[in-house]
Amino acid sequence: MKPEAYRLDPATYPRLKAVPIRFSDVDMFRHLNNVATGQFYEEARFELLAEARELVTKDDRSALVIANVNTSFLGQARYPGTIDVGTGILRIGERSLVIAQGLFIDGKCIGIADSTVVSTGRAGAAPIAEAIRAFLSSLAIA
Repeated sequence: MKPEAYRLDPATYPRLKAVPIRFSDVDMFRHLNNVATGQFYEEARFELLAEARELVTKDDRSALVIANVNTSFLGQARYPGTIDVGTGILRIGERSLVIAQGLFIDGKCIGIADSTVVSTGRAGAAPIAEAIRAFLSSLAIA
């Protein structure tokens, strides 16, 4: 997917999390491995969803499950270094949402990802709890 220009700017994202590049994330040329890139998105995405789930009681929690991830590789990263993971909410519906993320090195975007997350209960897809919806809505990007 070719990203819209606003997605390439770290200021677009309400949350930025610095994640160090580990030696185990790179190939023999010290380039960040494309497969390892997913872990950077996951680190920030999990932190966001874990915080959201804490807003409701355990009995009222639905599972927030990743249904799809679309990733675009736009540049390279090298070891050693740190990647800033920008995270925000692109869309939120009754039972699902899309988390928008960008990976940045010194302000330059090296990748973006959109993750579709579905709220599920025992009987399948379930409405997103209002407290979670309000929290995530506050992190919406343009």
